[in-house]
Amino acid sequence: MAKSSKWITAKEFLKQLESDPEYMRRRAEQDRAFAELEARLKAAEMPLVRDLAKIGIEVESVYDLVNTASSYDKAIPVLLDHLRRPYPDAIREGIARALAVRATKHIGWQILIDEYCSTDLAHPRVKDGLAIALSEASDDSVIPLLIDLAKDKRHGDSRILLLLGIKRSRLPKAKQAITELSDDPVFA
Repeated sequence: MAKSSKWITAKEFLKQLESDPEYMRRRAEQDRAFAELEARLKAAEMPLVRDLAKIGIEVESVYDLVNTASSYDKAIPVLLDHLRRPYPDAIREGIARALAVRATKHIGWQILIDEYCSTDLAHPRVKDGLAIALSEASDDSVIPLLIDLAKDKRHGDSRILLLLGIKRSRLPKAKQAITELSDDPVFA
């Protein structure tokens, strides 16, 4: 196979792709599949969007909360309720990530724990979202539990996200746990 000695620009390469009927067919197929998935997720998320609107929080998606700097503490009970519903993983992950605020600990800590422990590794996006929520909602009063979860290998790679909450603590047992966990291949 002969090597071309002439480099082409990105613009030229894109022009070549756009003139390739097979590439354009595959691209159109991918665009259609993505649009269908987006429509299914939007429809599935509507009960949550409606319930948030009832309390005065207007969003198109739960990810609007994840990506805001504004406080939405009054949404936490609604989010906790919907977290326990059978949504697609992408939506449950978004709900969990929206719960990754300190205010969640006061009313939803046990729900986060229960959901994290009952979500199996076949749902890594949800498991990771819940681990982030636990880390961000934690304070020193729950560090021992966060440490126990981080040491429990049944929780897979999501455990590494629990370190965020443990590292934030100034408790000696948190520092000791980080040292102990450094021997675990997931944390190494």
